[in-house]
Amino acid sequence: MPAYKLMYFDTKGRAEVIRLAFVVAGQSFEDKRFPMEEWQTVKPTMPQKQLPCLQVDGRLIPQSGAIMRYVAREFGLYGDNNDENTRVDVIIGTAEDFLKSAIAIHYEKDETKKAELKKDLEENKLPQFFSLLEDILKENDDGDGFFVGKKISLADILIYDITDQVGATAKLPAFPPKLGGLIDRVKNYPKIKEYLAKRGK
Repeated sequence: MPAYKLMYFDTKGRAEVIRLAFVVAGQSFEDKRFPMEEWQTVKPTMPQKQLPCLQVDGRLIPQSGAIMRYVAREFGLYGDNNDENTRVDVIIGTAEDFLKSAIAIHYEKDETKKAELKKDLEENKLPQFFSLLEDILKENDDGDGFFVGKKISLADILIYDITDQVGATAKLPAFPPKLGGLIDRVKNYPKIKEYLAKRGK
């Protein structure tokens, strides 16, 4: 079994969905978190000079999207056939479209514009995102299980992580019923529940 080392900063950010995927897979990994001073010395040695980066034995994999897909494929969290793989990809794409709005707030310097963007996120973008997810979820087992097939996948982990992180900085609207049920199932998935208890705030 390869040795896995996930490198990022001491925050959730783009690494948390990868950490959660490892947790669900029951796969041990080194969770290396760089303080900013140490990162500045390590940065020149990293592919694309950015984090997160996953080391698999001696090989380095950059790009958060590539890493989360690699881990999901490696440990059976990407669906069991091409149709299910594609459903996971649809949800990832839907999430990426939404995240452009959330990330724009983080980088906006003008406080008035930032407030306007946050208001639009809370009143428009989040309800639209949740509605899309509800419709996708109901296509599988009428929304009473997971996004893909009969078991938890990267799609479920990703959507839980997004709602968790966005909810820390913005007011989330009420979840539609099926999506709310899914979020509870993921949050209470035994390995995730144990990890969240250790992670705390």
